[in-house]
Amino acid sequence: MRPLRLLVELRRAVGSSAADAAAAAAPSPAAATPTVARLRSMYEAARKDAVTRSSVCQRVDPRAVFVNNDLDLSRIQIYGFDYDYTLAVYTRELNPLIYRLALKRLVEHFNYPRELEDIPYDDSFAIRGLHFDVAKCCLLKVDAFSQIQRGTVHRGRRKLSDEEVRSLYGGFSLPDAAGRAFPQLIDLFSLPWAGLLATTVQYFDDKAIEFDPPVLYQDVADSVGHVHISGELYRTVQADMARYVHKNAGLGDYLERLVRDDRQLFMVTNSPFEFMNRGMEYMLGSGWRDLFSHVVVSAKKPAFFSGNAPFRLYDEKTKKLSYEKVTTMEKGQVYSGGNIDELSLRAGFGSKGVLYFGDHIYTDLADPMLRLGWGTAAIVPELAREIRSQNEEFYQKGIMWLETLTLLIERERAGARGDREAEQLIHQWMDERTKIREQVKAIFNPRFGSLFRTYHQMTFFSRRLCRLADIYTSRLPNLLKYETEHAFFPRRNALPHENFNAVPTESSQLVGQIADHHDETKKTTVAPPTSLTN
Repeated sequence: MRPLRLLVELRRAVGSSAADAAAAAAPSPAAATPTVARLRSMYEAARKDAVTRSSVCQRVDPRAVFVNNDLDLSRIQIYGFDYDYTLAVYTRELNPLIYRLALKRLVEHFNYPRELEDIPYDDSFAIRGLHFDVAKCCLLKVDAFSQIQRGTVHRGRRKLSDEEVRSLYGGFSLPDAAGRAFPQLIDLFSLPWAGLLATTVQYFDDKAIEFDPPVLYQDVADSVGHVHISGELYRTVQADMARYVHKNAGLGDYLERLVRDDRQLFMVTNSPFEFMNRGMEYMLGSGWRDLFSHVVVSAKKPAFFSGNAPFRLYDEKTKKLSYEKVTTMEKGQVYSGGNIDELSLRAGFGSKGVLYFGDHIYTDLADPMLRLGWGTAAIVPELAREIRSQNEEFYQKGIMWLETLTLLIERERAGARGDREAEQLIHQWMDERTKIREQVKAIFNPRFGSLFRTYHQMTFFSRRLCRLADIYTSRLPNLLKYETEHAFFPRRNALPHENFNAVPTESSQLVGQIADHHDETKKTTVAPPTSLTN
């Protein structure tokens, strides 16, 4: 009777609004068959009990560090950092800026219709981690097993129906080769890229303008890339730091603590020196250079981790690169280009433990983990916002009722066959389940839902995050909560065939209560008087 046990456990945090609506739509109990009466009774028992239990799940700290693999910080002597979206955290003003600059090039350089500039940019349209089918001009949200999440396929800004998706892809399962062939919009700069693709495709479709999809994708990619290459983005941000860059409170405290604890710091960024230096001075003051042993700019990651480009010394006064060969890497100097093997050799990394922080799963973290064996830490700014949403009572109720209702349907659907009224009731439950799934998804993003999961699986983005990051968190200063000697251990996750006992979900709460009780006991315990006799 394990399904019944699961039902009892899950139904405790159920919401009532959707359930009330479904119950109201049901036929009068007076005419109910025995099967229907039984189904209604089970449904009502689950619903009523759930209303009284809205806080079953322990809330999660949005500023915590989350663990995929064992990571003992006492073994880490060297800390490396990316700059953009790792050390530097940008405001929501940056994406509209990138969008406007890229659209300007699309119109002026590639001769796209100027009317595109009249269409407002919706910075909430997309999420990171989407795939783009270039040939079909569709944005897709794909899970860890190459399944397309229903209700998330968009051509332009138009959501495609399940029937349209089936006609395009033959179903909701993508062949692995197709999934690998679709470019993934994975970094934070890709959000305006997705917006520009969607806006342009929608405009052409609405106007019945014929276009070549690969050419459109190349033009948009070129336009977004040109925003960085031209330096226009850097100049605009530097001219108004307060508008585009957060102060990132606690960053200086964290870096200074690492240095006090004899950790060595280095930075490797693809950004140019002037842009990065202006941001670091804005956040930490002119003395930020004292914290870092080595600074590498214009690194051209990911090639930096796998190539053999030489380092060149950057002259801050002339803003030019030296032609002389770099044979040593000295603190206080700035180097451009290069490669990780030479940095490790010149900086004396040797066999020391290295932990590298970055926001881009592939560009920043893949080679350091897979090729170099470094520890890796991902900065995921969206994480805190998603956790806060998950902590809301509406979400907790919705998820628990959704799982309960799903189990009821799965358990009772076969037994309802042949009873027309019972079948109708099951269909009402299924409609309610669909509605709740959409409501829960929309908490994160109305069109694409959560960055980290589909309805019931981790996303493709999540799978890569788990594979390539030992730990992850929403911002770098969150590490202040943990000592420099802290050891991180991953939590046990349930497999589909395991029961509740396989994952003791309340262990952390229990340990916290024990620790709090112990600390309180120590405070109230009076030490015995010291003996004056020998």
